[in-house]
Amino acid sequence: MRTPLDHTVAIRTGYWFEALCYRDAHDRPPELLDRTMLDTPEEAVRRIRLQIRTAHPFTLSPTEAHRALTWADGGGRIHALAALHRGETAGFSIALRGGLRPEWRVRRVAYLSLTPTPRGTIRICVRVT
Repeated sequence: MRTPLDHTVAIRTGYWFEALCYRDAHDRPPELLDRTMLDTPEEAVRRIRLQIRTAHPFTLSPTEAHRALTWADGGGRIHALAALHRGETAGFSIALRGGLRPEWRVRRVAYLSLTPTPRGTIRICVRVT
């Protein structure tokens, strides 16, 4: 028999990560490749860097490969981290040889977190950023 659970409620700050792929400029909706909630801007940028390095180097033209790796290893990722720390949205997109356009986007969000607690105890924690 299931019994109801009490929960601790908290408003948390996280980083909503999405990786999308557009077939062309008029493609609606884009194909969703990846979507997750992350705890820090560093995790989000690390995820973009990993996906750029592992999924796309062989399908990029030399110019796009250089641009992607320059973003991943240099100023692009630093600017993205700074933007996320300021609460702004950050992202990056590239053009693959076949015309596909993968795009990565990250934005800071506030979300509600529910955690089971011992029966009879309800705690409400609110953190405003």
